Amino acid sequence: LTAIHDSQHRVHAMSLIHQKLYRTENASTIEIASYVRELATYLNESFITGQHIHFEFQLEQLEMDVSQAVPIGLILNEAITNAIKYAFPDGRSGVISISFFNTGTNNYTLTISDNGVGIPAAYLTSNKPGSLGMSLIAGLSEDLEGSFSIENYKGTTIKVSFAHDNRVVRSAPLATVAQNF
Repeated sequence: LTAIHDSQHRVHAMSLIHQKLYRTENASTIEIASYVRELATYLNESFITGQHIHFEFQLEQLEMDVSQAVPIGLILNEAITNAIKYAFPDGRSGVISISFFNTGTNNYTLTISDNGVGIPAAYLTSNKPGSLGMSLIAGLSEDLEGSFSIENYKGTTIKVSFAHDNRVVRSAPLATVAQNF
């Protein structure tokens, strides 16, 4: 049953991209900041977290080609889902922070972090492939021709860095928004 629910979340992450495509004049790009907020809201409501998990966003207003938006959406889905399910056991309160910004000429970093209990040290030092979610994040990072890292300090931080598709040129300044669900 859990696997079915996880699959439903993955499908919804992709369907949000298609919904956004149909609502815009340009059917090949997605405005990533609004997509991230919508996906986080959906996952927060799906897991019925109540008021104990809050989200903070630091997102550059950027349109991404759908070929990059889909893997980004699936990475976000896996990372947010893992944080909601495992970072805050027993109804513990916490914050999930998501940032997406330009780190140089056409280079971008997506970071999903939480201030939860963190990943067990044995998981980080193991040579085993880990969970399906983490394997998906690693594989999707490769699809983006990017790099993937995970840190365990005052919670868990997942970073994916990649080169932005040069076909899309419209971007706006970085905006920070704290949002409580």
